[in-house]
Amino acid sequence: MSASAAITSAGDRDADPQSPSLKHMSKRIGSPHPVFATLRDLDSRLGLLTPGYWLTGLLFLALYLVVERSTLLYQLDGLGITLWSPSAGLSLTLLLMRGTKFAPFVFLGSLAAETFVYTGPRGPAAMIGTSLVLALGLLAIAAVCRSVARQNERSTTLADVLALLIIAPLGALLIAFAYCTVLYAAGLLTGWRFFIAVRNQWIGDTLGMITLAPAVPVLLSQRWLKSGPSRGQLIGFAGFGLGLSGALWAIFGVKSANEYQFFYLLFLPIIWVAIRAGYGATALALLVTHLALVTSATHSEYAAYDFIGIQMLMLVLSATGLILGIVMTERGRSAEKLRQQQGELSRAVRHATVGAMGAALAHEISQPMASAANYLHAARRLLRARGEVDGPVAQALAKSEAESSRARMALERVRDYVSTGRIEPGPVDVEGLLGKVVALLEKEARMRGVALRSTISPHLPRLLADPVQTELLLVNLVSNAIDAASSNGDSSGDVCIHARHAGDRIALEVSDNGPGITADIAERIFEPFETTKAGGMGLGLTVARQIVDAHGGGLVWQVGKPCGARFIAELPVDGPAVHGP
Repeated sequence: MSASAAITSAGDRDADPQSPSLKHMSKRIGSPHPVFATLRDLDSRLGLLTPGYWLTGLLFLALYLVVERSTLLYQLDGLGITLWSPSAGLSLTLLLMRGTKFAPFVFLGSLAAETFVYTGPRGPAAMIGTSLVLALGLLAIAAVCRSVARQNERSTTLADVLALLIIAPLGALLIAFAYCTVLYAAGLLTGWRFFIAVRNQWIGDTLGMITLAPAVPVLLSQRWLKSGPSRGQLIGFAGFGLGLSGALWAIFGVKSANEYQFFYLLFLPIIWVAIRAGYGATALALLVTHLALVTSATHSEYAAYDFIGIQMLMLVLSATGLILGIVMTERGRSAEKLRQQQGELSRAVRHATVGAMGAALAHEISQPMASAANYLHAARRLLRARGEVDGPVAQALAKSEAESSRARMALERVRDYVSTGRIEPGPVDVEGLLGKVVALLEKEARMRGVALRSTISPHLPRLLADPVQTELLLVNLVSNAIDAASSNGDSSGDVCIHARHAGDRIALEVSDNGPGITADIAERIFEPFETTKAGGMGLGLTVARQIVDAHGGGLVWQVGKPCGARFIAELPVDGPAVHGP
């Protein structure tokens, strides 16, 4: 997508590798003549003879002529040079959405308009020349736009919008010079009118592309067609309509104002739509605004020079609205992605906690089970010493001993499984990791009156570690630090994350200014179910210790200065394979 996402590219979906026309024609000829072989190859790759291709092309031609006939605003000498050319926007949209193979229809549309719509005198050479210039120019713009964002064909991005706002005006300027040069060479433009024609052509084509190319795909999208407007959207439409009506009344209805005095009022409804609904709605709002503005200006019989000023202001409004709209849309996407990551991280924490709990429970239960088996065995020996070898009590004790041993073995297998989890090392950007954890937990820390910050030593290399587990390690340590710092109860809590070199390792330090760790629990701080928090499970540090151990590192804690605690996790730069335990 590219600016084709600013416009979106549905791809060339109507290609038919078995076009019946050429297939049957080659059969009738009997031999694969090189010409028909070439045509058949082109048809197979491009779908040039499929019904969909021709239906789309013919519909475009009809729409092109209707639009061109109805928008001859301030036409210069009957040459088809106008101050707004939506046909250029329609052509660019077709090339972006359906592919550059539709360029012949752009040429035919322009040529048809030259023949049936424009009234100025011109010969066949000038008509063909200007149509060819327009088709090739729009084809070049579409090709550049499609190549700029080829990596993303599903959603419009800020890069797509910027590409459209840069490539379309530059391409329109080149088209205007070439178009007017053909007319100049044909003697239809002379002297200073050449430059007037270039200016008007550039303004018309640029605004046509920037207002229609983003809006048409939104109008044609399946979501727009299938889902009706919600109550919130209806309120948004109403608010935009009122704002637009008020702005147009101030611009054209106040007699004492000049034509530009209140134009800035049009920014208010566009900004409101962009903030409220994002890029797609903004593209539609800009198209509606431009249509209303053009209608009002022509109804008020504005002179061409004054209308040029309005069109230039509309160009600024369109660029501002599209950029603000896509920024708000990408912000929404980032927030949604963050919510998904938080959900994934939460699931990972729950899984790791369950694993740690399973390991701890297996360890704690297997020991009593082993003792019970020993007691049962001793009881059987006592019975055997008394001569009761095969009595019912001896048999019950034997069965109990066997079941106890079987249960202990099962628990040990569970413990071994959950305590030797596999890690998948990969390059970890330490600075990005700290930023991600801060972004994830900053809101919670702020709500609890804790300031969360991070620092990093310069020139830290990438860390070879499991990205998910390393993030989980930091989240556990920082979450514990926030809990400790928030217990001060006076919004003076402070938590700092610091990353630094420690020989061939990278040390991740998390410090807080909470009450610290009491002496009665200090020696057992990393053991399961040991916690200083009321209602805590005591598994966070256990999970953190397991992750660090699996990476061949170390986790220690120190008394904070002047208060609190500092946890230091050291991970080998070269990964667990080199520094494994």
